[in-house]
Amino acid sequence: MASPLRHPLSGLAWLLMAVIYLPLIPAGVMLLAPAFSAARWHSLLSDPQLPQAFIATLVSTLIATLGALFIALSLVAALWPGERWRRLSARLPWLLAIPHVAFATSALLMFAEGGVFYRLFTHLSARQDAAGIGLGVTLAVKESAFVLWAIYAALPETRLAQQNVVLRTFGYGRIQRLCWLAIPAIAPALGAVMLAVLAWSISVVDVAIVLGPGNPPTLAVLAWQWLNQGDAEQQAKGTLLCLVLLVMLAALAGIGFGLWTLWRRRLPNVSGERRASRLHLPVGGLLPACGLLCAVVLVLLANHTDTALAPYATSLSFGLLSSLLALVTIFLWLEWGPQRGALWIWLPLALPALPLVFGQYTLALWLGVDGQYAAVLWSHLLWVLPWMLLVLQPAWRRLDPRLILIARTLGWSRGKIFCVVKCPLLVRPALIAFATGFSVSVAQYLPTLWVGAGRFATLTTEAVALSSGGSVPTLANRALGLLVLTGLVFAAAALLSRLAGRYRRGLR
Repeated sequence: MASPLRHPLSGLAWLLMAVIYLPLIPAGVMLLAPAFSAARWHSLLSDPQLPQAFIATLVSTLIATLGALFIALSLVAALWPGERWRRLSARLPWLLAIPHVAFATSALLMFAEGGVFYRLFTHLSARQDAAGIGLGVTLAVKESAFVLWAIYAALPETRLAQQNVVLRTFGYGRIQRLCWLAIPAIAPALGAVMLAVLAWSISVVDVAIVLGPGNPPTLAVLAWQWLNQGDAEQQAKGTLLCLVLLVMLAALAGIGFGLWTLWRRRLPNVSGERRASRLHLPVGGLLPACGLLCAVVLVLLANHTDTALAPYATSLSFGLLSSLLALVTIFLWLEWGPQRGALWIWLPLALPALPLVFGQYTLALWLGVDGQYAAVLWSHLLWVLPWMLLVLQPAWRRLDPRLILIARTLGWSRGKIFCVVKCPLLVRPALIAFATGFSVSVAQYLPTLWVGAGRFATLTTEAVALSSGGSVPTLANRALGLLVLTGLVFAAAALLSRLAGRYRRGLR
């Protein structure tokens, strides 16, 4: 017998998802509207800033994407499997807790002209970074933690560890075991993760504003500047530039997939050549050291006498409420939504943010809710929800179906099975997902600025504004506040997760 809650809750799940994902429609219309005008294309392509902005975007994106992949795979090759890999995996949530803007602000205060590094080494001078190399390196280090976390979640360690022992006894090195064993096992999940990293790197605005290059900036910042102007022609150029970013994303993703296909055809290498591993350096501590250095720089430079609490309260309220709403929506969607398909859910992770934010802004203007707290909260959900679903969905799929079968034989309804059986088993993944959603929410810059009509000062918006010439101690204070807030939420999630495992043995 079908549960009486099935149809109403299924409709509620679809309604909530439709409200959150509705901006995808005006975003698509916005992108296509000026695309058929040759005059506007000519105006865009003749802009003198475009060539250098394109080079900066391409260089920073390639460095960020390939660098993050290289760092992550190097650590896997050096540490997996073993105790050092497990220790690094346990520290990954703390690395993910560092917001992008806080990490970028720390890099700015450390390596910009007049920063800590050049104060210590006075014989060196900072050079103009017009190609966005510093932006790419910073994003590579930050995104490598996310790639590592995804690899850790996707690696079937028990099964592969046995095969790894066999290859090791035959004398194969760590690099060969990584290429032949680990990468093919995680290829689908790794491909999706790298697409998300590529989309984020190519369209990032807040970190690019903080770190530069400045004039001309990257394509995403240039599009943001044009869309902010009141001139219709400039806004059309910004829209076309968003379309260019989508084409670049598709082209780079296609090239990456082609290279992976060519490389996969060479596996396995049957030549029998064995290469001894030389990766015995203590590389496992390098990535956590970057996070620690970020915190130390911000603590030393922050203005500890600043008593402005409004940005903290605003960031905290947006983060907590958006994560809670997204968690409720995700549970409804997982239980009463479609069991397969619905790939559109992942579009916010695989598309540049600018057209999506512009779609949200268009809807907010049309409904007359721009500048309201609820509108900003709604705008955050478009990114908070898919990131939390990315964390929670694998745990949902790993639920033992025998438990549900036993509950059904006892005559339990679907709603009772959901509340009594499934939800307690998902306490720990839900806490991790909640902390992840909080960190995503507090890092939102464009939705807060546009949909909020500049009326809501959060730690992220103030940090980005101060990075262009504000007080260094105040800038460090805002970035440190981002770090502290996300760290406290992750610490609370870890503590509650440990308590859940302590009092419920089956959740360990």
